[in-house]
Amino acid sequence: MDKMSSKNCSPLYLSQREEDHFLSLIYEAEDFDSLTDILVKNIPSLLRPEKTRTIPLLKPVFFRAPKDRPANLERYQVALRTRPEETENIFNHILCLDYPTDAFPTYAAYSFGEDDILTSMLSTSRNRLKQFVRENLESQKGVDSVEVSYINRSVRIAPAEMWKKYRESKYIPKSGARREEYDFLGHAAGTGA
Repeated sequence: MDKMSSKNCSPLYLSQREEDHFLSLIYEAEDFDSLTDILVKNIPSLLRPEKTRTIPLLKPVFFRAPKDRPANLERYQVALRTRPEETENIFNHILCLDYPTDAFPTYAAYSFGEDDILTSMLSTSRNRLKQFVRENLESQKGVDSVEVSYINRSVRIAPAEMWKKYRESKYIPKSGARREEYDFLGHAAGTGA
């Protein structure tokens, strides 16, 4: 952990999508320059990757989970490509949706590059999540495409207290009494989601 961290840059968690042959290592960085030494010096010597790709997650927000959520949740990534003039409206729509207890987000962020918005969502099944996405996201003005990918593994690597502070600093305001604080990655690591 010491060799993968710096004063302005901390690793948060590792994630892997079902269909991908790579790991995603997610960092909290004050700026891209603070991540440079870690990317070009430390990670190559520690992990020996064949190649790397950097994808910024900008203005991330975390969601509180519904209190009455089902126990059998699976984690998914939902990637949206949007028209530039509608990106902010679509992001705000994601933040303000009234989510059901069987398909809801854990976080959302802008991600300019291959996708425009990335969200992590929990659902009881891929079919249920795809139905929700079709009805509530694909139909929005300015959405060009939406891709749903299963996350077969997600593990928090940040110390528990640091992760809690980070997450709490980025929570969206509570929307009613339905939501509560919840360690999504702790749950995911325990369930294999």
